[in-house]
Amino acid sequence: MFSINPLYKSYVTGGASKHIKNISAFLGQSGHEVTILCTRSETNADPFVWSENVLVKPILPYKQPFPSPYSITAGDLAFICETVNIHLDGSDKFYIHDGEFLLPFLHEKIPTIISYRDNVYPESILGSFISNGDQIIAVSRYSSDVINFTAGRFFPELEDRITIIPNGIDFDRYKPTRTQEIAKKLAVDISTDVVILHPHRPEIGKGLIQTIRVLELLLRKYKLSNVKVLVPEWISEMASTEDRSFYKQIESHLDQKGLRDHFIFHSWLSQELMPAYYSLGNLSLCLGSFVEAFGNVAYESLACGTSSIVARVGVHRTMLPDNLIHKVDYDDIDTAAEIAYQIIKTHQKMSKDEIDNIKPYFSLEKQCKGYLHIIENCKKEKKMDYLPIKLDINTTYKLAPWCSIGNKGIYHDFRNKYYDDPLLLKTFQTQGQYINNNDLSILGGGEKVLSNWYQETIIVPVW
Repeated sequence: MFSINPLYKSYVTGGASKHIKNISAFLGQSGHEVTILCTRSETNADPFVWSENVLVKPILPYKQPFPSPYSITAGDLAFICETVNIHLDGSDKFYIHDGEFLLPFLHEKIPTIISYRDNVYPESILGSFISNGDQIIAVSRYSSDVINFTAGRFFPELEDRITIIPNGIDFDRYKPTRTQEIAKKLAVDISTDVVILHPHRPEIGKGLIQTIRVLELLLRKYKLSNVKVLVPEWISEMASTEDRSFYKQIESHLDQKGLRDHFIFHSWLSQELMPAYYSLGNLSLCLGSFVEAFGNVAYESLACGTSSIVARVGVHRTMLPDNLIHKVDYDDIDTAAEIAYQIIKTHQKMSKDEIDNIKPYFSLEKQCKGYLHIIENCKKEKKMDYLPIKLDINTTYKLAPWCSIGNKGIYHDFRNKYYDDPLLLKTFQTQGQYINNNDLSILGGGEKVLSNWYQETIIVPVW
């Protein structure tokens, strides 16, 4: 297995490392011998046993901290190639976790499974175009659609190689939990404080600015006073210059607004503490523009009985039905604050029945068995043929899977903006899913308008 993220014996750094741990452990328990090659860090360079039959070797000299892991010397890249080649020699299968292994010539002769955990970072995007996996796993229908309507426009066989396996949640671990100890650790008074969780790493797209704006409305419009927002600090050795700069900007902003006393910045927590952490919250906020391919924390929070409010960005639009999670259009702070206030006012927690209703969407057993089946049965396929779609006057288009109709117009996930063009809205509100040049001409547009929408990636061609 390959992970471009560093892995640690005693804690996980996010959803990607959490899931490779679950998947590798299940493979090990099923009798397979698993070796995971991952990026080394300043404090983590020695091999360690992660679970039964699973050995982690943090030896690859990718750049740390993120981003730009391939910003390394030619000598380091050659070492990576040699190391991976040595380990693949004699191995049965190669599993790439998150599609960021951009050296496809190394796995031309071994059955290779690629799991895409995001559709945002450059390495994952490029990987979806060049990696040529024999089997591909997407963590959501949304993620699968993004791959199919981008790389799939040039490699039509790609769609047949994709299997959708949603991330699972361990409901034996993630469940309503006693909070006295975690409250004491974080200096929260559970008898008086209203606790809002912002359980994300310090990336601007993860929504901390939106969380602050919701807090301001709760304080000033809804007259709450005892609100505490919990924000984890990123692991120091993984914090980039941009991460540190962002935190300093946030701290300065909070000081200027007089909001600092309402925020508790705490150290990164172990997975063992997360159920109590989620249970401690009155609600969790996931209001950022980051285009999640899955978005673990919103759903782990629900499993622990704490309501989540998510922005309709990326997978959050469709991962759960609207009756099982609170959704707002991106940057609709007024609606988010109103929902937050109602949750707080009514002391709303997820009922047992509500938690039971989300369980079928996040089966950990189904996830692990799905990976096991694909990995065990993966065979070497021929290289996919390059057959790009031919665009002409008769090409049919549809609204891109990363675009959606909202109250402010058509929202584009990857550009983080709304398009309020009346003709664009009219086209997809009245015409249906598909559009071509002739349809648009009837509505008052033409070839130039269609070309502009295409270049702006609001629409995508279909076969």
